[in-house]
Amino acid sequence: MAPLPSPATQPQAFLQKQPQAFPQKQPQAFIAIIIDDIGHSRARAERMFEIPAPLTFAIIPETTFAEPLARQAYLSGKEVMIHLPMENSLNRPMESLQLNAEHNQLELELILDKAVAQVPYATGVNNHMGSTLTQMPQAMSWLMRSIRKHKMYFIDSRTTHKSVAHEIARQESLLSASRDVFLDNDQSLYAVDQQFQKLLKVARHRKTAIAIGHPYPVTTDYLARAIPQMEERGIKVVSVTDLLRIRSESLTEHQPEHQVAGLFSAVGAD
Repeated sequence: MAPLPSPATQPQAFLQKQPQAFPQKQPQAFIAIIIDDIGHSRARAERMFEIPAPLTFAIIPETTFAEPLARQAYLSGKEVMIHLPMENSLNRPMESLQLNAEHNQLELELILDKAVAQVPYATGVNNHMGSTLTQMPQAMSWLMRSIRKHKMYFIDSRTTHKSVAHEIARQESLLSASRDVFLDNDQSLYAVDQQFQKLLKVARHRKTAIAIGHPYPVTTDYLARAIPQMEERGIKVVSVTDLLRIRSESLTEHQPEHQVAGLFSAVGAD
């Protein structure tokens, strides 16, 4: 999919264009798209559920609609994750169920147990905020061991380039990965398109890539328009579980992560 024109040329017109036909291709690359911050708004989540693709929904425990939206996502054929609040470095207010630096191992395990109970059908965990806690090796080690007990995977949202979460997960033999691109830190159609093009660039380079977005209207509108074109261009949208499986089955085909680690900034929305 070609990048959008500059903002000055009214990018909203992109949403009304008819898709251009391309010859059907076998997938050459795979992308997983995680939609964070699910649980506060039922209407916004349900609009995302309508997109005909295996998006993965990261649901914040203790939010108003956490449990019903987890069930609805599952029944809609979507994958569910726990979007687990963690201490951040910006003193931003957090939900009551969160992991803090002062928690010991038992306290951390009990918080995760509560989160699992509140988000049914969850298959994995990623961090909500966490720019402080994800820098702490001991806390991350305790967390990864607890996640492993629940037979889940972990995705490092990488809200700070100093995060050690993914590396600790690997040390603890936990199935894990890091996000590659934030789609919508800038909530303009043009900016979302630019980030989506970066996602495709990473995917073509490494065969797989992970994006994180949010249930913003602009993100929903963009993905509803863009995703149906992906398979025609040799890129397939898959769940996070399927992407991790693809990676594990073809490790020898992948470029080392350090070759693309500097391609795009690791710092995103906390």
